[in-house]
Amino acid sequence: MKPNIEDSRARRLFWVTTACPKTILTIGLVVIVAAAAFLPQLTKDTRSEAFMPADHPAVVYRDKVKEIFGLRDPMVVAVINEGETGVFNPQSLNLVHWLTERISDVPGIDPDRITSLATQDDIMGTEDGMIVEPFFEDPPETQAEADRIRENVMDFPLYLGSLVARDGKATLIVAELIDNDDAQEIYDELLTLVAEAPTHDETVYVAGEGAVNGYLGTYIDTDATRLNPIAALVITIVLFIAYRTLRGTILPNVIVLATVAVALGTMAGLGVPFYVITNALPVILIAIAVADSIHILAQYYEEMAAGPDVPHRELVVRSVVKMWRPVTITSLTTAAGFMGIYVASFMPPMKAFGLFAALGVMTALVFSLFVLPAGLLILRPKPSPAFRASPDVSSAPRIDGSGRMMAWLGRGVARSPGLVLVLTAVVAVAGIVGATRLEVNEDRIHIFQTDAPIYIADRAINRLMDGTSYLDIVIETPDVEGLFNPQHLQRIEALQHYLEGLPHVQGTTSIVDYLKQMNRAMNEDRLDAYHTPDQSDLVAQYFLLYSDRKSVV
Repeated sequence: MKPNIEDSRARRLFWVTTACPKTILTIGLVVIVAAAAFLPQLTKDTRSEAFMPADHPAVVYRDKVKEIFGLRDPMVVAVINEGETGVFNPQSLNLVHWLTERISDVPGIDPDRITSLATQDDIMGTEDGMIVEPFFEDPPETQAEADRIRENVMDFPLYLGSLVARDGKATLIVAELIDNDDAQEIYDELLTLVAEAPTHDETVYVAGEGAVNGYLGTYIDTDATRLNPIAALVITIVLFIAYRTLRGTILPNVIVLATVAVALGTMAGLGVPFYVITNALPVILIAIAVADSIHILAQYYEEMAAGPDVPHRELVVRSVVKMWRPVTITSLTTAAGFMGIYVASFMPPMKAFGLFAALGVMTALVFSLFVLPAGLLILRPKPSPAFRASPDVSSAPRIDGSGRMMAWLGRGVARSPGLVLVLTAVVAVAGIVGATRLEVNEDRIHIFQTDAPIYIADRAINRLMDGTSYLDIVIETPDVEGLFNPQHLQRIEALQHYLEGLPHVQGTTSIVDYLKQMNRAMNEDRLDAYHTPDQSDLVAQYFLLYSDRKSVV
């Protein structure tokens, strides 16, 4: 029989590379250490907008809006009191005041952009005009004072559902972050602060978009410290059961270490953050990385069982020569699949997932073909108890329990091919039917377990308030001071009414709500005056009066 040209070339290649196993091992270890050195630089990005390309119009305009208005992802602290007076009692309002002051001292929180009953102003009408003053400067000491605060708040429609529950049983403290990258640390700090709060009958929760980002960072860390060791342990146990040798267990784990280190180290070195979706990357790479080495090790132990007197280097080279083609093809097709994700997706997390998964797969291939043989050659040959030659070399190879099971399964398939095809068709139809029932749900709160603090907080706040998620809509006019035009204000108000009629929208807030409250205040607090002013000059005057926060006569 004519020798296979490709196998001959492969044999020459692997014969050369196995001539200096210590050098190959040293190079492999250097690559692992060099890649792992970048891991401390790996950052996390848990923002929802991270799934959008940086040049997407929505992201570009969002950044523009943040620059103009200074908007940041908020942390929301909710104070809930289900008692008769709700949060409008001296103890609860003192708690709101205490939390507001402490939150303003938290590093990373913008102290000038904290919204609570302790910071917001009431707009009231008097016989002489309008007064803009805080709901309270010092917390109330008596229930009568708390009742007056309740009366003023409930007479200000703007805050109902957004700052205070309509039934008065909850109120929010909304704090904006200076830098969204600090969300995880700030969330943890707020949890500590809440735990120290002087509560009585109140329950305090931390939620909001900033809190979701922060808790996602905690989730990523928790999953990584739990899932990765479990995956590695499971793989190690499987390897030991399969080969029952120490080298058959340790060497594939070296391949796993190299694969994860190179993929994540390169990610860190290139400045690519660790996204929510790439949190699954290490576990996937652990599973993929051992596949090539398992095939080569199985062939190695089979060769050793069949030819115990064959020189060790020859055994190793034979094993790699016989397995290089299938493991290479498998790795290339797997890497191609991941690269397909990289090419086809426009979301940065998905592109990163595909690219670095493909890099990990190719790293596993290279280490399996070159570093694994070097590791085997460094160690003295030792057969595996799981691979035993038949006592009679002229007889058929001994078949173990798993081989007998596969033989039984193969005979069953050969006897009933029609039944197998029918069962396959049933499974395929069931899968198609199930796929039609998939629901696209982008509410990130459902990422968390139902007993997670952030999930419980979100449910509690949504039960009493209009919601914790905000959609910012920017209104632009072509003219300078165009917002002073009553017609434009009426269109904004009409847009609010339309939005409030949409499913899942519980309430809206705009500058129109402030203007209506000021117009009412300037007209002796008459309810029939709660509407947008009909004169541009009057609108401009209201803006000026509110910005000055002075008493007007």
